[in-house]
Amino acid sequence: MNVVTNAKTLKDLEYSKLKEILKSFACSPLGRDLIENLRPSADIEYLHREFQRVEELRTALLETDLSLGPISDIRAILHRAHQTTALSGEEFLALAEALGQIRRLRDRLLGEKEFPSLRELGERMHVFRELEENIARVFDEDGEVRPTASPRLRELTARKRLLEERVQRQLQSLIQSGQLAGILQDTVITRRSGRFVIPIKSSARYELDAVVHDSSDSGQTLYVEPTSVVTDNNEIRELEGEIRDEQLKLLRELTQKLQGETRKIEETVKVLAYFDLLYAKAQFALHLRCQRPQIALDGPLHLVEARHPLLDQTTVVPIERRRGGPFQGIVITGPNTGGKTVSLKTVGLLTLMAQSGIPIPAAPDSSLVLFQKIFTDIGDEQSIQQNLSTFSAHMKNLIGVLREADPQTLVLIDELGAGTDPTEGAALGIAILQALLDSGAKLIVTTHFSAIKHFAYQHPKLKTCSVEFDIETLSPTYKIIEGIGASNAFIIAERLGLPSSVVSLARAHLTEGQVRVEDIIQKLQRERSELAQERLRVSQRAAEIEQIQSEYAAKLSELRAKKETALTQELRDVESLLKRARAELEHALHRAKHAADETQLREALRQVQERERQLTDARQQLRAEPVDLPLKLEELREGMRVQFRGSKRVGTVRQIVTTERIEIDLGGLRVWARLSDLVQPTSKDRSELQKVSVSVEPASSSAPQLELNVRGMTVSEAIRELDLYLDRLVLAGLTRGYIVHGKGTGVLRREIRKHLAKLPIVKGFDSAPPNQGGDGVTIVELAS
Repeated sequence: MNVVTNAKTLKDLEYSKLKEILKSFACSPLGRDLIENLRPSADIEYLHREFQRVEELRTALLETDLSLGPISDIRAILHRAHQTTALSGEEFLALAEALGQIRRLRDRLLGEKEFPSLRELGERMHVFRELEENIARVFDEDGEVRPTASPRLRELTARKRLLEERVQRQLQSLIQSGQLAGILQDTVITRRSGRFVIPIKSSARYELDAVVHDSSDSGQTLYVEPTSVVTDNNEIRELEGEIRDEQLKLLRELTQKLQGETRKIEETVKVLAYFDLLYAKAQFALHLRCQRPQIALDGPLHLVEARHPLLDQTTVVPIERRRGGPFQGIVITGPNTGGKTVSLKTVGLLTLMAQSGIPIPAAPDSSLVLFQKIFTDIGDEQSIQQNLSTFSAHMKNLIGVLREADPQTLVLIDELGAGTDPTEGAALGIAILQALLDSGAKLIVTTHFSAIKHFAYQHPKLKTCSVEFDIETLSPTYKIIEGIGASNAFIIAERLGLPSSVVSLARAHLTEGQVRVEDIIQKLQRERSELAQERLRVSQRAAEIEQIQSEYAAKLSELRAKKETALTQELRDVESLLKRARAELEHALHRAKHAADETQLREALRQVQERERQLTDARQQLRAEPVDLPLKLEELREGMRVQFRGSKRVGTVRQIVTTERIEIDLGGLRVWARLSDLVQPTSKDRSELQKVSVSVEPASSSAPQLELNVRGMTVSEAIRELDLYLDRLVLAGLTRGYIVHGKGTGVLRREIRKHLAKLPIVKGFDSAPPNQGGDGVTIVELAS
C-alpha cells in the first residue's frame, strides 16, 4: 500500500488513539498486530475491496450468529517447532485448539453463501484434520502422552502396570504377614526415587534386609526397599526409561509432521489475522454507528452528521462539511473554543479512516476524495531540544508541505500565521495560501486574522465558513456555517464583565482598516441571515409546487390506468375463453381419432364443430391482431428478447443449439423452443389493443398437438422432442398431453416415464385406457 502521510500528521490527528480503540474489538494478538501496522492507503481498488468485506461481515454479524471468540496466537509455537526436535504436550494442545478454531471458522465462512467476500477468505484457509487427529490421539486433555498413543507404548505401559501391581502385592503381603511387627512405622506403601518402599522405624534399620532410599525430616522414619522386590523395581525403572524414549519418539515424529505443515499453517494464520482485523473494523462500525463512505478519485468532500470518533459519542455534536464545486479550499473563522480545531481534526481523521478501510462515524451519503498525500500543521510544535520556537517549528513543517504539495494532496492547517507578529504572520499566511492554491492542493485552514479572512473572501478558489458561537450563553454551537465569522473578542470580553469604557478604548486602538473589516463582517452576517430566510421561503414554495405536481401526476396516472383497464379487461376475458376452447378442441379431436364406435365419433365431431364456432366468434371479437414478424437464425443472439408466436409471453434467448432447439428464459422458467415458434416482440408504438391481443388460430405452429408420436426414435431423440412438446403445452396453457411410444420392448416407455418423474412441471402420468392405446400411450398431467 502507498504511504500517504507522515508521522506528524498521524500524531496531529491522533491516529494511534483511534487504532487503540480499534484494537479493543480484535479477538487476538494476530489482529491487534495488524491494526498496529495499519496505515492509510491511496489504492482505491484495495479500499473498495476492504469496505466490501467489512460491510459483508457487519451484515453477517447482524443477520446471523457469526461471531469470533478469543483466538490463540500460535506463531511462537510454529517458530519453536523449527528450533527444537520435540515440542511439549502443552504446546501441541494449544496448537490443536487453534487449528480447531480455524477449521470451524472456515466451515462457517464457506457456509455464508450470501457473502461472497467472506467465502473467499474461507477458501484461502487450510484445514489440518490429520494433524489435529494425531495430536488428539497422542495427548490427553492435560497434555500428557496417552498410554495408548502407539502399540509399543501400549505394550510397555501394560508390562509396567503388571510389575507395579506385583510389587505392591508382595509388599502388602509382607506387611500383613506380621513379620514386620514392631519394625513398621506405618502400614502404607509409598514411592521414593521412583521405587516402591515401606516406612520403618529408624531404630530397626538392621532388623530387615532392605535398601534405604530416604528418611523423614525428624529422622525417626526410614523408607526402605526390601530386597525381595529390588529386581522387580529395577525392571520397572527400566520400563519407565523405555516409555520415556517411546514418548520422546512420538513427540519428535509429531513435531516433524508439524514442520511439514508449517508453511500452510502460517498462510492460514495470516488469513485468520486479516479476518480478525476485518472483525475489529466491523464491530467498531457497529458500536460507533459508522457507515461506509463513498470514495472517488476526485470530486466534492461531503461529510454529513460527522462525529469525531475519539469524543464521547453520546454528547459529541455532529458537523457537516462540504468542499467542492468551484472551491479548492475552505478557510474557517470564528472565536477560540468555537470548534474550529475539532472540525479540522474530524475531517482529517475521517479521511485517514476511510483510506484505511475503516467505516466512518457519519451519515451513509457522505463522500470523500482519495488523496495521495495528507499533511497537517496543527498544535504547538515548540521543541526545546532543537531550540525551535512555535513559529519556527510551524514554518519548518509548512516548508516541507509546500515542497510535497500537488493536486492529489490534502493540507489541513490550524491557525495559519499564528506564533509571530500578527501583521507579518497574516502576510505570510496569505502567501502560503496562494502557494498551496498554485500547487493544486486541496486545503482546509483555520485563522483569526482579518487580512486572511478578507483574502479568502475575495479569492474565487476559496470558500469562507465560520463556526457559530452563541453570544448569549458564551458557548460554541459547533455548527459550521457559510460566510466569514467575527472573532467576537470585544463582545465576549464585555459579556464576561470587562468595563464598557475599557472595551471602547480597545476599539479605538483598532486601525481604520481593521475597523472596516469588522464592519464588513457584520454587514455580511446580516445579508447572510436575510438570504437564509429568503432561501427558506423559496424552498417552502418549491415544496408546495412539487406537492401539487405530484398530486396532478397521481390523478393523471389513475385516469390512464382506469382507461387501460376498461380497454383490456374484455380482451383478457376473450383470451381466457380461447385457451379453454383450444384445450377442449384438442381433447375432442383426440377422442374423435380414437373413437371406438360411430356414436362416439359423431359426438366428438359435434364437439369439434361447436368449438370451431366458438373460435370463429372469438376471432370476430378481436378487431386487431398483431402482425408476427418472423425471425431468422442469423438474427438471433444470446440475450435477445423474443416473443412466442400467438402469445404475449416474452423471454430472453439463453442458448442457441439448432433451429429446432433454442433455450428461452421466461422470468426464471427455462423452456426449449423451435425457431418457428419465435417472433420479434411487439413494438412499443403499437396500440394498447395490440399489446393484449392473442392468436386465434388453433392450428398455428405455437399451438401444440395434444399427441406426441415418438415411435421409431432413439431414447435421446424422444427425450429431446418430449421436452419441446411439454414446453409448448405449458405455453399454450394446456394441462394434459398424450405421448405415443408404442409397446415394443418397453425401453422407450420406461425411459420416458423415468424422465417425466424428474420434471417439476409434471403432476402425474399413467397408461392410456385400452381403447386409446393402452400401455403404448402415456397420458401426462401437468401442474396448472
